[in-house]
Amino acid sequence: MASKREGVPSGGLPESPPPSHEPLKQRHPPREPIFNQMPLGVVVLIGCIITAHLLFYLLEPAAKNNALNTFALSPAVFAQDVASNNWGPALTMLFGYQFLHGGTLHIVMNLAMLLQAGPIAEAGLRRNQHSTLRFVLFFLLCGVGGGLAFCALNPGTVGVTIGASGAISGVFAGFLWGAIGLARPGQAMLKPVLASAVVFLLINVGLAALARGFNFVPIAWESHLGGFVAGLILYPIFARTGGTKALS
Repeated sequence: MASKREGVPSGGLPESPPPSHEPLKQRHPPREPIFNQMPLGVVVLIGCIITAHLLFYLLEPAAKNNALNTFALSPAVFAQDVASNNWGPALTMLFGYQFLHGGTLHIVMNLAMLLQAGPIAEAGLRRNQHSTLRFVLFFLLCGVGGGLAFCALNPGTVGVTIGASGAISGVFAGFLWGAIGLARPGQAMLKPVLASAVVFLLINVGLAALARGFNFVPIAWESHLGGFVAGLILYPIFARTGGTKALS
């Protein structure tokens, strides 16, 4: 008499497993937090801007005035420092004004634009382990370009400007360059990039100038223009200096 092995029917074929009455579980792709994909340079800059903003608003009124006198960019004071070869205070203003903001709305709008344009701009520089440093330096130099434009177009002005708008305008120019560099082969990018540049200039330069001219909002449109032009010039240079070594 032939014996039967467990789980094998008499016909020699394996038995089908009993049907499961458990409902099928729908599989969803794992969710990744948005900041997992955020480039380090953008995160560093956002952290520095927020930290500087909080520290500034925690100061006593007298200390706050001292901070403005030291870091806010005044064309008249800047010109005097340069003429006297006081490069320390002059450079402190050129870099420091980028991290002071006039209020919550001011900093939120700037950070929103940095979050929008920064990742693509930094991705276009991501060729070696120094890309984060190069992006931060690119940001700062665009801010310097914006500050110099503000001083040049407002000679002798005692009033000051603060904010990262000039630097972020340069980052937006880098975003446009980066979009071209990261485009798929054969993808037409020139027209949409040029359209975005025109829209940016109309809003952030043209409308900003009108807003200040009619005493509606005191926006330093000169800084926006100078930062944008600096970004257009500097970004290809920073992209080329990265070499071709992949990130480790």
